[in-house]
Amino acid sequence: MLSKNDKEISRSQLIRYSILIYWSLFWLLNIADKIIGGSHFLWVGRDRFAQFQKFFASAGIESPFIADFALAVAAGLEGFAFVFFTGALFKLFKNKVEDCRSWFFIGIGLTLATFTIFSIGDHIFGDRFELLEHTLFWFLTLFSWFVFNRLEHKSDEQAKVKDKGQLIGAALVALVLIGITSFSIFNYNTHFFSRRTDALAAEQIGSDIYKVSFPFLGGSTVFEKSIRKFKKEHPTKMINHIYTVPKPLRLKKADGLIFYIVTEDRP
Repeated sequence: MLSKNDKEISRSQLIRYSILIYWSLFWLLNIADKIIGGSHFLWVGRDRFAQFQKFFASAGIESPFIADFALAVAAGLEGFAFVFFTGALFKLFKNKVEDCRSWFFIGIGLTLATFTIFSIGDHIFGDRFELLEHTLFWFLTLFSWFVFNRLEHKSDEQAKVKDKGQLIGAALVALVLIGITSFSIFNYNTHFFSRRTDALAAEQIGSDIYKVSFPFLGGSTVFEKSIRKFKKEHPTKMINHIYTVPKPLRLKKADGLIFYIVTEDRP
């Protein structure tokens, strides 16, 4: 039989576990996003290779090798951060406090370095949306380190979970959140994933000028199918050229892409 003290669980220990699990999953999913590339069934991601090449091209660096090298460096930092956070989680599970702190410190350092590099890139490439995101994560990283250390030095005798109802309640809340998220993902893939693959209709806005507006997460597949659809629906027209709106008017995200098709009558 377990004693009452054996059944008691430290709140600070639970929070430390939560912090390590969060950052481990965070970097694991970021690594998976780079491997998978783009949005697929049950996965909404971005093509990081295309994104990095676009960023460097906007700064006048057209070589894809430089962009791919930068992405490889970023992926390496993320991979090492994942390894050290996961290692810290394993050390905490084994109750090796000193080793856990060391692994966690390196993971935090790699995470700060990653978000710092990303933020500098956001300044250079002028992407304020990404800058805001990376800045928030930078401060969240510091906050995680502060909380982790504060909880480590707090007396566990003053932070016991004496009521199992608290654990059960927290578990139920977590299950509800997971259920809602899972339902949202499956619902989107069932009813709206076709936006990633279906051809778009071209709207005529002038003499021999047609406009096509991309939906959320529309990609190259949508573009190619839309061009084929346009040619099929307009056999008497010949595409002269295709262009997008000027950069100052274009949304920062590719999800807001609008392109125009200029045609002329076939001879």
